[in-house]
Amino acid sequence: MVKYPTSNKTSFGKKPYIKKGYYPAQLIKVEPYTDKEGKLKEGKYGRQLIFEFAIFAPDVKTGAPLKPMTFKEDSKSTESVNVIIPKFVYHQYKNKSGEFDTAITPNSAITKLLKALGWTFSEEPVDPEDYKGSWVEVNIDDFETGEGEEKYTASSIKDVGKYKGPEPSKDLVCVKPEEPKKVEKQIKHEAIKKEESSGKDVPKDEGEIKKLEAKIENLKSLNKEGLLTNDGLKQAIEQLETKIEELKKK
Repeated sequence: MVKYPTSNKTSFGKKPYIKKGYYPAQLIKVEPYTDKEGKLKEGKYGRQLIFEFAIFAPDVKTGAPLKPMTFKEDSKSTESVNVIIPKFVYHQYKNKSGEFDTAITPNSAITKLLKALGWTFSEEPVDPEDYKGSWVEVNIDDFETGEGEEKYTASSIKDVGKYKGPEPSKDLVCVKPEEPKKVEKQIKHEAIKKEESSGKDVPKDEGEIKKLEAKIENLKSLNKEGLLTNDGLKQAIEQLETKIEELKKK
C-alpha cells in the first residue's frame, strides 16, 4: 500500500491564470492535503489528496500537447513559470461514527479522476502515484482569489477527462513539480529506534527487513480501518514475507 508523503506547504503561491477551455495535461505529483506540521487536514467531508497537473498548449487541429503553458507570477516578473494547477479530491470520507472510510468507490469523484488517468476499478488498493506521467484532458475555468487590492482571477480545474488525442511526442519538455521539504511518516520498530539512539548503523539487509516488517504492520492497520480488503492484505503480506525470507538467506 502507498506510503503518502506529507508536506508543510499550505499555499501554491501566486495562482496561474490562462484562458478558459480544454487543455491536455500531465499528472506530475500526488500528495495529501496537510497543515504546516504535516498533519492531515480534514475538509468538510473528510480528507483530500492533491493531484497536480502541468497544463500544455494544445495543437489546434489534433489537440495533442505541444509545449508547457507558462505565465508570469506578477507584472514585474521577467521570467515565466510553468502552469501547474492542483485538483483537490476526497480520498476518505468521515462517517457518522467519526471514523474514515475510503472514498474510492465506483461512483466517486476520485474514482472518476483515476479512471481518466487510466486506472480500472477493482477492490485492490490503488496507488495514485503510479499514474504520474499519465495524460488527461482538463476543463479549465476561472475563479476569484485574494482580498481587496490583492484580489485577482486565477484558473482552476473544473473537470478531468480521458485524453483522446494522438500519442504525445517523446520530445516534449518535461515539467517537474516544485519539491517542498517533506516529512515522511513511517512505522518504526523498537529495534530500529534502539539502533538509531545508540548511534550504530543498521546493516543493509537487516534494515531492509525492518522496513518490510513495518510495511506489514501498516497494512494490518489499514485492513482494520477498512481501507484494505482481506484478500488484498493476504496477497500483500505473502509478497512481503517472501522478500523477507530472501533477505534472511543472504
